[in-house]
Amino acid sequence: MNLVATVDPFGLFVDSTVLKLERVTLDEGFVTFHLRAIAATSCCPACGQSTARIHSRYQRLLADLPAHGGSIRIELGVRRFFCASADCPRRIFTERLPTIVTPHARTTSRLHSTHRDIGLALGGEAGSRLARRLAMPTSPDTLLRRVRHAPLPRRAKVRVLGVDDWAFRKGHNYGMILCDLEEGRPIELLPERSADALCNWLKDHAEVEIVSRDRGDDMIRGATAGALQATQVADRWHLLRNLRDALVGTVDRHRPEIRRAAQDSATNCSPEPVATEAMIPQSPATIKEPTGSEAPAAASAARARRLELYEQVRALHRQSLSARAIADRLKVHKDTVRRFLAADTFPERAERSYERGTDPHVEHLKRRWSEGCHNAKLLFQELQALGFIGSYYMVRRQLAVWRKAKQRSSSQASAQPPSLPIGKLSSRRVASLLLKDVTDQEPEERTFVMTLKDSCPELKAAVDSAQAFTTMVRDRKEKSWEDWLTQVIAPGGVKEMRTFAEGLKRDEAAVRAALRLKWSNGPVEGAVNRLKTIKRQMYGRVFGDNRFSPLATIRIPH
Repeated sequence: MNLVATVDPFGLFVDSTVLKLERVTLDEGFVTFHLRAIAATSCCPACGQSTARIHSRYQRLLADLPAHGGSIRIELGVRRFFCASADCPRRIFTERLPTIVTPHARTTSRLHSTHRDIGLALGGEAGSRLARRLAMPTSPDTLLRRVRHAPLPRRAKVRVLGVDDWAFRKGHNYGMILCDLEEGRPIELLPERSADALCNWLKDHAEVEIVSRDRGDDMIRGATAGALQATQVADRWHLLRNLRDALVGTVDRHRPEIRRAAQDSATNCSPEPVATEAMIPQSPATIKEPTGSEAPAAASAARARRLELYEQVRALHRQSLSARAIADRLKVHKDTVRRFLAADTFPERAERSYERGTDPHVEHLKRRWSEGCHNAKLLFQELQALGFIGSYYMVRRQLAVWRKAKQRSSSQASAQPPSLPIGKLSSRRVASLLLKDVTDQEPEERTFVMTLKDSCPELKAAVDSAQAFTTMVRDRKEKSWEDWLTQVIAPGGVKEMRTFAEGLKRDEAAVRAALRLKWSNGPVEGAVNRLKTIKRQMYGRVFGDNRFSPLATIRIPH
């Protein structure tokens, strides 16, 4: 079907003095616009001289942005011209239409930029799937080429630099990522993780005044050699991570004391349960199924806690505290606070319905369970013969309740000793508990920590030093540095903490800067995480193929 037109009524093709719309062809699945270049002259791309001498004509088939869910094609008639300059090395050239299409391209400029934006946002594989759904199909490799050729934003001078490493391939090839911490965006990816690579980059950017980095040897040597004028800042998160590792070493040396403290705290926190007839259901007939009309004791306790929280929120609101401040003080989500403040009275929760799909046949299931048949598949087949229209998983869930009750009654009847309240006692778990704030500890955790400190003076001294260092780092108290260092390095101190402090002393200037300045490597870690996401979206092809530059991954607009 052909539609004839002599003008571009909607301004679809920018400039009617350059192009003329001759007709529109409607085919199945796409629409074709037939355009012809009509400019009287054209400039040679080599010498820039204008000419009107036409050599020949040919057709270019271009893909364009879709419309109403259908693909758009442009059949563009262009001309070749003779160059009018006798000194120009190009005798013949094709007229340029920069507002429509670039030389040799098979898509319009606007479709090209749309594909580039999709590639920057989603990568190759996911972007290709989305483009196909949007009626502008293209391959994953084409999207990656669009990303690679995208212009980089103009780079301003960097005053505060953040440095970290990242993996082309984890465990094999590593590079470095550099971020402008003032603007919070990545500015460069170095192809290798080495002191020389960082040093060379810093020598070319003498404007850098502050370098935030971790305590890796390559980072220290590269920053020191390349930017003598810059202040180096040790990342505070890595300082606390190194502290925990030192405390883990101390915990490893006191495993017997930890086991004894765990047993003592478990005995004190978990008295022997008294097994009663009411607590040990012997058969499904003794299991009381909860219903909506019967509020269990646990639900009543939960309502009481929620009502108390509601009253606390309203009381703090009357003191002119904001919703965020109330949420921070009560350790609840801000949306919960907003719901409580918006409600004039306490918002009751709807009663839950415990009705099961197997209720019409529950008596048959109880009888068969009491007879010793605990096979869910067999019982499901029996219920189907009785007219049950539910699924196998409904029967399985019903039996799971009885099976758990049976296991619970068996464990209580056997009078086994109570399990440890703090779970698995790995060294990292114990170290985390020792460094955890007292107000955040559960009662059994608090009992365990106090018991362990009382039974092991050396571990208590290590924890005191670690907590003092944590407070100093989080509150950035540089004045406390000398006293803490002198106390930890003193003879007779904990070996692992002394080793940790001696390592910090070798990098003392950067540690002091971390305790004095606000800069840290948090934005750099976020950029590394973003880089990992892009790698996964592109299935590693940008990083595994030498034809593609890894710099493409930081071209996403900020």
